[in-house]
Amino acid sequence: MNESLRLGTIRGIAVGVNWSLLLIAGLLCWVLAAVTLPDAAPHYGWAAYTITSALMVLLFFAALLAHELAHSVVARRAGVEVERITLWLFGGVSQLRGEAHTPASEFQIAIVGPLTSLVLALAFLGLAGLVAVVNGPTLAVVAAAWLGGISLLLALFNLLPGAPLDGGRVVHALVWRRTGSHERATEVACRSGQWVGYGLVAVGVLALLGGDILAFWFVLIGWFLIVAARAEATHELLSDALAPLRVRDVMTADPIVAPADLPIDDLLEGWFIRRGHSAFPLRSADGRIEGLVTLSGLRRARDRGGRVARDVADGIDRVATGAPDDPVPTLLRSMGTAPGGDGRALIFDADQLVGIVSPSDLQRALDVVALRRAHPRAAARSAPGPESLRSVPPASTDAAGPTGRTAA
Repeated sequence: MNESLRLGTIRGIAVGVNWSLLLIAGLLCWVLAAVTLPDAAPHYGWAAYTITSALMVLLFFAALLAHELAHSVVARRAGVEVERITLWLFGGVSQLRGEAHTPASEFQIAIVGPLTSLVLALAFLGLAGLVAVVNGPTLAVVAAAWLGGISLLLALFNLLPGAPLDGGRVVHALVWRRTGSHERATEVACRSGQWVGYGLVAVGVLALLGGDILAFWFVLIGWFLIVAARAEATHELLSDALAPLRVRDVMTADPIVAPADLPIDDLLEGWFIRRGHSAFPLRSADGRIEGLVTLSGLRRARDRGGRVARDVADGIDRVATGAPDDPVPTLLRSMGTAPGGDGRALIFDADQLVGIVSPSDLQRALDVVALRRAHPRAAARSAPGPESLRSVPPASTDAAGPTGRTAA
């Protein structure tokens, strides 16, 4: 999940929000101020309801952030690098660079989030009880009780036993420890995640048929879990298949580089059309690689008049990067979290651009791996190691466009 707004850093971890969080914030404020608070604590004014609802939403998002920070802190202690935390429509995402090395560390990383939410739930509910005992404002009691209830719901929901929820990570850790197979654990956790998603969709549909319009959230969340579980299973299969390879084994070397100040009309006619590629790294006047321009990015640009290549390109900070000796799964994770580049990565040896990895490069590597597995004896004779991938010519086309000496 990509961030739309950077909030800052906490303990060196970048924290941002996706635009969808602003949508849910507005919706929550409206429901709380117009329905929930007036029903539970009548006789307060409009201003009191509005201010209280805004404070409740901010504290709820702070609780989400605390949940994700707990994951991140424990992950760092387990030796897993944390790239960023992004809050969005369905909660939060801690984007980790790597995976837990043992079932025990994965279990600890997974369980600490729900435990944090549970502690916050008890704290808010305790506060509500305390304010009620001392005859404090009813509005404060209702607000604290709501925060306690929503935090408890967050903890219980995340403990549902299916990927990509925390409960799915717990299942993954337990199956991994029992079977000794990371791949088998992923299969079980992702399949469980899909079934949890189907269950939520079914519950939501039945409730909708009964007239509960809010049950649409169950359908939406269930659909998200189904899609996310399938995507995780696919990513795991891809990572396992390419695990023995290094980036240099799959990249297209020496990509063609375009000038960053090239007019868009020249870029389209003289480069995308005549050279037959769908992406070009951009070099500034002082020789630095400053970004990546893609045909898809050019297509999305609304106003092209008088603009140059860098105006429609993704800056280097938005594109996945790697080194030739990086493991391919490490690069895949970086590509999966990069907000730009349309699924491509630039490969640097020190400060020198030496290659590029595109979806078609990965597909070519997968095809070779599949052929090796289907014909192990022939593969052993003709392709003894990953180096043989470099002798296979790049594919000519893929879903993103043609490839060659550049990232397509």
